[in-house]
Amino acid sequence: MTSNTMISIQAKNRRAYLSHLPVQALSLAMVVLCLVLIVRLVCHPRVKLVFVQVQDESNIDRLMNVITDQREKIRELSQNFKALQHCSQDMPALKYPKHASDDLTGVLIGTNDSCGNTSSLDAVILVHSAASHFSRRDRYRSAYCDSSSPHKLKVVFLIGHVRDANLQINLEIENRKHGDTLIGTFMDTYQNLTLKAVMGYRWAAEHCKGAKMIIKMDDDVFFNVEKFFNSFWYKHQQRNPRGQRRSIFCNVWENAKVGRTGKWKVGKDLYANNTYYFPYCAGFFIIITTDLLTPMYQAAKTIDFFWIDDVFMYGMVPDALGGIRFWQIGLKSRQITETYKNYKKCKEKDKLSGCSYWAVLTDGDKLFDSEQNELKKYKKSLKPV
Repeated sequence: MTSNTMISIQAKNRRAYLSHLPVQALSLAMVVLCLVLIVRLVCHPRVKLVFVQVQDESNIDRLMNVITDQREKIRELSQNFKALQHCSQDMPALKYPKHASDDLTGVLIGTNDSCGNTSSLDAVILVHSAASHFSRRDRYRSAYCDSSSPHKLKVVFLIGHVRDANLQINLEIENRKHGDTLIGTFMDTYQNLTLKAVMGYRWAAEHCKGAKMIIKMDDDVFFNVEKFFNSFWYKHQQRNPRGQRRSIFCNVWENAKVGRTGKWKVGKDLYANNTYYFPYCAGFFIIITTDLLTPMYQAAKTIDFFWIDDVFMYGMVPDALGGIRFWQIGLKSRQITETYKNYKKCKEKDKLSGCSYWAVLTDGDKLFDSEQNELKKYKKSLKPV
């Protein structure tokens, strides 16, 4: 059969099919079909045009059946316009796992030395980092892995795996060079931040049981290590000798509203209440006592999964465990802040040495560099000439 014959047959079949459609029904179908196509273009940015070559009459019959099925779907959609709006309202039908189980939080590429000699470490820092943030991780290595510092820190970066081949190769090169990244079996996305957090706790529970404390940070936080230890941590230990067990230190949110719009949108099908009934931590900087490592990791595997890691790991998990004390180091306590303007005003008023803040959220780039350079100059000024 020639190509001209195939095209003739296809056209003849289409004309025969369309002749059975009333004009009004056809018009309605075309309008709704246009709406469907627009919604699909909005919802699916990777649109592919597929050119089908008809090879025989059986193929034509199958295509006609597809058209019939699509006509029925169009009729259903025309009677329920909300179905068309569903995707354009940014309501993706994401399927979340039931639990953050071990098969979802495995490590593809691990660190080169586990946790080393934990008894010599003052803290283990678990840093949530996006896969592409190579420069931020280099900044952290320079700032917090100084062998001359009196405070010994173990910094580990938590990352998910990626589909981009070049990015994955660079991640592997980085790991071989520095040996301080954990690359998980999950994709590196916002929706998988909870899996990233559980992976970090799992690794620390298995390798860092003797650590003095665990600090969780994001990769855009400026952390004045010496001020933290000298003006806060040591004094806190002296004032609260019993406060070093089953404790979480963070910017504590209580009776927080559930976000229904934006990047952190939570549908009522995932969480029905309008407020969270339990306290939880703003996730940019958190300290936990090491006796909570294993219990929190084990609880995180068994309670119902929730994709916002701050709420899940530092709210739902402690609530499920019970008997955990939250220490407020944000807000009015003025130790850490998410608002850089507050930190800047504090320095302008009391200078770097007198400002009470020792951790602040930055842009991870220029502001971080500015703060780190200012801190270096301050330390240099204290040294005898």
